[in-house]
Amino acid sequence: MYTLANQPQPNWFVTNPNYRPKRWWVELLKFLGLFVLFFALLVLVVMGPTYYSQLSYLWGKPANNYSSKYDLPVAVDTNDSSAAGNVTTLFDQKTALFAIDSIVIPKINVDAPIIYLNTTDNTTIIEAIKDGVGHYYGTAMPGRNGNVFLTGHSSYYWWSGGKYNQVFANLSKLKAGDLIYIYYQSKKFVYQVNDTFVVEPSQVDVLSQTAEPTITLMTCTPVGTNLRRLIVQGKLISQPSAGGDFGGVSSIPKPPTILPLY
Repeated sequence: MYTLANQPQPNWFVTNPNYRPKRWWVELLKFLGLFVLFFALLVLVVMGPTYYSQLSYLWGKPANNYSSKYDLPVAVDTNDSSAAGNVTTLFDQKTALFAIDSIVIPKINVDAPIIYLNTTDNTTIIEAIKDGVGHYYGTAMPGRNGNVFLTGHSSYYWWSGGKYNQVFANLSKLKAGDLIYIYYQSKKFVYQVNDTFVVEPSQVDVLSQTAEPTITLMTCTPVGTNLRRLIVQGKLISQPSAGGDFGGVSSIPKPPTILPLY
């Protein structure tokens, strides 16, 4: 007897010509694409204020222009005899009165209070410098012999509060010759950048004190990570005629084994 079971079965692919077998690599690519998309969105949410600060600088449209606001030179070439005279007149120019000790860097539009840290505890430092730029405990004071060591956030969680979470977002833009103004005890001290470099967190020698008045600025790099530390160093080139107390070199009571995380 001839039954349906004896009939040749039609080819399934012939009867379903639109079928395409799923390929594992297609699904993997879709997953990776979604992962990258959500990761990028997360980075934008976390780093938004920092990216805005950097793009504003690159586009030449900063929210505030402190060079014009305070009538302060951005840089000066002390090796140029025609410009050397500017150093002696930096204090004769119009300047704002600062009620508290502050740091002003016209090149990157930094204007922040100086927070004097009384500890080397990393957690305490991270919280403290949301409110300004931190003066590392035990380092020299402005206008003194030694190393004035200041540190600030290049990027930090905007929802944590704090006005200065991106204060050093553009620190990498500083070059030799740029000026750093420190207002300390109602006096103005001017430092000139002479070196910038990147160090590992274990290279604590950047905290070492010096025989002459110098300044060191530090923040984490690359921005948004704490993999390394960006260092900007400068020398004192101008101070009030009655404000220079060059005294002894400061020393850190207990040097750390690793640079703080910011």
